[in-house]
Amino acid sequence: KTQIMLTPYKDSAEPKVDQIRRMFNRIAPKYDQLNKIISLGLDRSWRRTALHMLAPYAPKKVLDVATGTGDLALEMMRTIPSVEQIVGIDISEEMMRVGAEKVRLAGLDQRIRFERQDSTAMTFADGSFDAATIAFGIRNFSDIPAAARELHRILRPSGVLVIAELTEPTNKLLRLAYKLYAGHILPRIGSIIAKDKEAYTYLPESIAVMPQREKMVAILQEAGFTDAFYHSIFPGTCTIYVGINAAITGDLLTTIGRQAEEDMQMIQECGKVNSQEDWEVHYSH
Repeated sequence: KTQIMLTPYKDSAEPKVDQIRRMFNRIAPKYDQLNKIISLGLDRSWRRTALHMLAPYAPKKVLDVATGTGDLALEMMRTIPSVEQIVGIDISEEMMRVGAEKVRLAGLDQRIRFERQDSTAMTFADGSFDAATIAFGIRNFSDIPAAARELHRILRPSGVLVIAELTEPTNKLLRLAYKLYAGHILPRIGSIIAKDKEAYTYLPESIAVMPQREKMVAILQEAGFTDAFYHSIFPGTCTIYVGINAAITGDLLTTIGRQAEEDMQMIQECGKVNSQEDWEVHYSH
């Protein structure tokens, strides 16, 4: 099926990749502030859950794709002891400029570096990284299957890809509430704070047309990731995908499953998950 080519600025003839770059360069100064507001403060817990999914693989060298202002890279370096080096790539120079300053202030500029790269045509050699991550960026890719193939190429055998991405709730009532918030309230917030209503009108639209859950898992499998699965976090507005570059041992899969259960219990204690059913686990082999 042909993926709908949705762009932020519908009156522009620019290619999608150029529009995305322009949009993020424009909103970069307010991006972190807006992330916290529009996610109702949940964005950090979502990133932490993704990193809990990554930690059992104990990667040393990690590629953070669509790194933006570097929030995931910074959190990863602080919370996963095995990580020695992170390369953050993005197409927006302004987002990475904000990120580089945050990294410098954290004293991590010798371990986290930024490069401008296109996710569908990266310059890295085959098998360069132990793991790759994408937090809230894959929906902006102009060709998700091509990016998945590139990510498979740059990962070593048994390397892992972890993606955190916004999704639409599957529950009808929650979906209705989400549509009201995303379609009417979110663009107004973006217009007031970032002075870019188009960017925050594009956000829910980009989520709606993006392959979600089983469809995203299928794309990862077609790209060569032997094992792929996803976790949807209540109320279904964030989903984490994991793709493994080659078969791994049953022991490691058990460890990852146990970690996911512990994450669910932690979030339950924080009042963000109401039941076992809210934490969906889907494996495909």
